[in-house]
Amino acid sequence: MVERNQSEIGGFSREWLIFPAAPGAPLVVFLTGTGGTAEWADRETGWSELARQEGFALAVPEALPPDPAAPPTFLTNPPRWNDGSPPLFQQPQQNDVEFLTAVIDDAAVRYEVDPRHVFVTGFSNGAGMAFRLAAEAADRVAAIAPVAGYCWVGDLQLLRPVPTLYTVGTRDLLIPLRGGDVRLPWNQRLVRRPPVTDTLERWAQALGCAAAPVVRSDDPAVRVDTYPGPVTFDAVTIEGLGHHWPGGRALLNPRLAGPPSTAVRATEMIWEFFRRSMLGA
Repeated sequence: MVERNQSEIGGFSREWLIFPAAPGAPLVVFLTGTGGTAEWADRETGWSELARQEGFALAVPEALPPDPAAPPTFLTNPPRWNDGSPPLFQQPQQNDVEFLTAVIDDAAVRYEVDPRHVFVTGFSNGAGMAFRLAAEAADRVAAIAPVAGYCWVGDLQLLRPVPTLYTVGTRDLLIPLRGGDVRLPWNQRLVRRPPVTDTLERWAQALGCAAAPVVRSDDPAVRVDTYPGPVTFDAVTIEGLGHHWPGGRALLNPRLAGPPSTAVRATEMIWEFFRRSMLGA
């Protein structure tokens, strides 16, 4: 069963889907990328199906589009999180950290999820928002798993180190591994993107981890680097993957995003990471 809820935050009516579970269940919050809706993201990733199988609750909040009064569209009115990145359009000045903490609070009261076990994952712009939520509300999340995004928060001073699993592909056209110029599908803007290592090194420092990773697995298809420190911080690099949810339905056009890959099923991998975090592993 799925329910659609509304929250009034900062003068805006905000919506979010919830797939409830039994009282006391952990909560996974999934944040869509730019232009994505909650339903689209769930079809792409399969999170709700896994939630039913594993018994955790799932919340899929929706970002605001540039014109909140008009229907969202991928190219001309794309929903987008305020993750701290340069705006693509004239966006409403929404406080998305306040919105997401309100979703977590509402889920704890109305659906009796376990507030100690709230996990956040997201794709692209949603990954950036996962970083921002952990940076500004670290006491509210047990672990995060950003996929194919940057941490845009400038001054990283976390209340506590948050276990993190990061994933990206080697052929991502919008989040290039080594950085460079990127042609965005929105208004065909050309932007300069930093190397992914900039985000990983800054986040490692914020967590109190070593800036230089240790190779944990160097399989030709999937590389795993670990940043030693007080909490788990792993970075998974998938050979040949473009800007798609790993192992998902690859609903983004490959001409814009690059090639898909089934080398990793990110939904299952991330849930296993969250599950281990609950067990203190």
